Amino acid sequence: MLDQPYMTDLIEANSMGHEPGLIDIYSASWGPTDDGKTVDGPRNATMRAIVRGVNEGRNGLGNIYVWASGDGGEDDDCNCDGYAASMWTVSINSAINDGQNAHYDESCSSTLASTFSNGAKDPNTGVVSFACVVGDEEGIGV
Repeated sequence: MLDQPYMTDLIEANSMGHEPGLIDIYSASWGPTDDGKTVDGPRNATMRAIVRGVNEGRNGLGNIYVWASGDGGEDDDCNCDGYAASMWTVSINSAINDGQNAHYDESCSSTLASTFSNGAKDPNTGVVSFACVVGDEEGIGV
């Protein structure tokens, strides 16, 4: 979706409504310009796709739409981001390894939780992460 020369409401709506019966959680880290002045959000078709997913996705259980709380830093506010601050989405921010907010993080009332990120200003600090899949007795990944 983001690999476009331009973005339209229809492109966003098709992405937010893609395979709602198969996709449980949609994760997005895009939104309006992070300049501390822009207030913007999803257009009509995109909003309808998100609301439809929340109400009807996963065979009636509802899709979950997770948004990054923004990357405009302390001079911006994700309450001005209609994607992250929507009542239909969950906003997540970032913390670096010492527990502080990442330097690009925005604060707002819609933020539900924080996850680790390599968001330190110093490239020698941050979080190193890796994934490990361990099989159980039947060889099923846990």
